[in-house]
Amino acid sequence: MSPPRNLRDRKKAETRARILACAHELFHEHGFDSTTVEDICAAVSVSKRTFFRYFPDKDSLVFPNREMRRERFVEILRSAPPEEAPFDTFRRVTRLFAVEYSENRDQLLAAQTLIVSSPTLLAAEAAIDREWERDIADMFIARLPPGSASERRAEVLAGAMIGTVRATMRHWYATGGVDDLDKLGQEALDSLEGGFGVDEPLEED
Repeated sequence: MSPPRNLRDRKKAETRARILACAHELFHEHGFDSTTVEDICAAVSVSKRTFFRYFPDKDSLVFPNREMRRERFVEILRSAPPEEAPFDTFRRVTRLFAVEYSENRDQLLAAQTLIVSSPTLLAAEAAIDREWERDIADMFIARLPPGSASERRAEVLAGAMIGTVRATMRHWYATGGVDDLDKLGQEALDSLEGGFGVDEPLEED
């Protein structure tokens, strides 16, 4: 996100940051599902109308960069050079996001603590995964021969890829984000691309 350009933009950014910070304090103290938008507005001293200028709903306080990240993701997929294999495009985008996620580790770990404690947020996270899975499938469909067989193949590949990412993120969260996320992701994608070799023993660390 680019820095605010003038006083008005800076004030808007400060208000947004205050709402986010206060909301997360309340979520961690009382739980996401038990905290209302009214509670947040009262704590920050803003009206509900002001709140909804910055956030469309309460879920977006836990996923504040959801749309921006997805837009970047789709743009990278769509702008990939035609000579780049789709799997390589996906590898490249995961490396970019691994750097960003690692830089924001503490924020993401705190958010994940909230997510796993709330059925509402778990459902929202699953919906985000489905959106990204659809975007990956669309990338493959656009670059495979037309036909229903290609569409099915694209959907299978997309499901496998998003599942690999989700498993990698679960491990990273569970270990407190101490491992190199880029390395974890690339190793997981190596396994996916190589077909896992299920009959071969796994190497010990």
